[in-house]
Amino acid sequence: MRFLYQLLLLPLLLLLTLATHAQSVTRLDLANGFRGLTFGSPLTEALNLKLVQDKGDEKIYERLGEQLHVGSFTAARIHYKFFRGQFAAVTIIVKGATDAQKVRPTFESLYGPGHLEGFSCKWQGTLVALSCASLSDDQTILAMSSLPLAAQMQQAKAPTGTTKLKIKQK
Repeated sequence: MRFLYQLLLLPLLLLLTLATHAQSVTRLDLANGFRGLTFGSPLTEALNLKLVQDKGDEKIYERLGEQLHVGSFTAARIHYKFFRGQFAAVTIIVKGATDAQKVRPTFESLYGPGHLEGFSCKWQGTLVALSCASLSDDQTILAMSSLPLAAQMQQAKAPTGTTKLKIKQK
């Protein structure tokens, strides 16, 4: 009888875990941006940004006078990427063992456990993707991006006159 009870309880616990994870990733989509700047927002002077890198359609900026404290850690730099004038991604660079070790737990508390892939942990909603990569014990890079704009950037980088479809030959 006890075995039957445990057997019935296991799927329920699995279902609750999946529902909690889905709910957490939904929070990522609901945020849909960083620090009040929604993905897709236009580039304006009011954002108080300084151009760091210009790659034509893709431009990377830092906010002047920005507080680098994020949750329980302090970033070394925060970069805002704009694609064709729309906010597309944010990259947070964290240096120092003390701060680097706090990054993943901070985002797991917000969005639940991510999917481990090598040295990185990833979360993906329907609108937003988040990746936390630990390059070493004392450096972590966090990247949050708009999935629709990431697809546009990838399409823009594809050579013209090509397609990504593969045709199966017999």
